[in-house]
Amino acid sequence: MVLSGCQGPTEPSIDGTPPAVESPSAPGSTPSESAPATPQPSPASSAGPAVNIPVPVKPALADENSAEGLEAFTEYWFELFSYGYETNDWEPFDAVTDPGCRTCENLTGQVRDLYADKGWIVGGAVNLSSFDTEFIKNTEGSINSFVGVEQAGLTYFDSTGTEINKSEALPLTVNVTIALWEENQWIMLDFGSPEGT
Repeated sequence: MVLSGCQGPTEPSIDGTPPAVESPSAPGSTPSESAPATPQPSPASSAGPAVNIPVPVKPALADENSAEGLEAFTEYWFELFSYGYETNDWEPFDAVTDPGCRTCENLTGQVRDLYADKGWIVGGAVNLSSFDTEFIKNTEGSINSFVGVEQAGLTYFDSTGTEINKSEALPLTVNVTIALWEENQWIMLDFGSPEGT
């Protein structure tokens, strides 16, 4: 439909010039109003750190006390790990990780230190390739799972944008996660190589 076809005939003004026609606007809005622009995510690159990266959303299944729930939680936990590498926002990760996780502290501590000096990281995304658990509580009441993970290569930049270090991609590696169900949610207690390796 052509909008002008819905208007009635217009009368010329007294001086013979046609009257101005106002453009239609949405109900309840004024011509000066416009919808706020949504910030676009910008991944980290050699030009600068990541901005406006959305926080991973926890799936509902990840709050279920079952083997399937633990798997969903573990995948979500690694997504938060990747998100932290890219943004240095560790608050969501810390909320579901025990403060006593020494491996976690060592890995995230290096990242936090780099960002504290105005540097940043490109890459480092962790992918959960496999998950296996017998879903049996150990003597501490927690549950061990075997996870196959891969991590993309990392490039480290200092505050001037100079590349200062590089890490090759981590091939598929089997690790163990230890998680505890408490207060109706999973908490990751530790993550690392299986004993004896």
